[in-house]
Amino acid sequence: MPRSMTGYGAASEAGSRIAVEVEVRTVNAKTRKVSLRTPAALTAHEPALESLVRDRVRRGSIQLSVRIDHVRPQDAVKVRTDVIEGLAAALEPLREKGLLASGLTADAIASIPGAVELGSREPLRAADWKIVKRVASSALDALSDMRQREAVHLVKDLRRILKSMQGAVSKVKRRVPKIVEEARQKLEDRVNALLEDHDTTLDDATLAREIAILADRSDVTEEITRLTAHIAEFDRYLKQDADIGRTLDFLSQEMLREINTIGSKSSDVETARAVVALKSDTERLKEQAANLE
Repeated sequence: MPRSMTGYGAASEAGSRIAVEVEVRTVNAKTRKVSLRTPAALTAHEPALESLVRDRVRRGSIQLSVRIDHVRPQDAVKVRTDVIEGLAAALEPLREKGLLASGLTADAIASIPGAVELGSREPLRAADWKIVKRVASSALDALSDMRQREAVHLVKDLRRILKSMQGAVSKVKRRVPKIVEEARQKLEDRVNALLEDHDTTLDDATLAREIAILADRSDVTEEITRLTAHIAEFDRYLKQDADIGRTLDFLSQEMLREINTIGSKSSDVETARAVVALKSDTERLKEQAANLE
């Protein structure tokens, strides 16, 4: 079963030190684009995260977001004692001269740039990274499940469209003998009228041969055969568990090519109606197939 390119997955887990939440969103795109939103502590692991995503998602625009909270509040704050001690040492001469009446207060320390960091920027420990990786995998599993459920509905709709197209093609196929005969008769009448206007004649064999050649150009049997084959191939790909989106887009374009040729060859009213319906269905195929990976 193919997969939709649109989906969402989320997972979370709390360890002894950190609590991790991961969200993954995917939308349609012609290629694969991975975007990561992670805290500074995960910077060193971003290539591994991206590789994890690429192993699971073959096509689409993917955004993976990671949030890490510390289980113990004190782990979420880092006080840079070296910064504070350096500042205290620099202010000591001023204090000795009586220019500073008191020492550093908590409020004063909090206002010193770089003295207090909210959220540690230290790289994750090995055990913490295992949690992040496990949660990311679970979120990707949830994403895959949703994309498969979405694909079930897409495939049903695509098959309904293909069935409608098969019905329209059958109508055109039944009209082919009449189309050719009507074209032959119109051409014969037109040629005879032209010959009468110019007071000239052609022998019957030559006239019959030329009319047959011109009438043959109105025969859309080959186009119907190719269009039928494209429809069958489209349906066959819907059963595959593979990256089929690009292939379905190509088949849709080839269908439209054959449909346009049928329309240009025939002036039959019923065929023209069928061609309009086929064009409409093909555009719907393209739109829906664009949602598949």
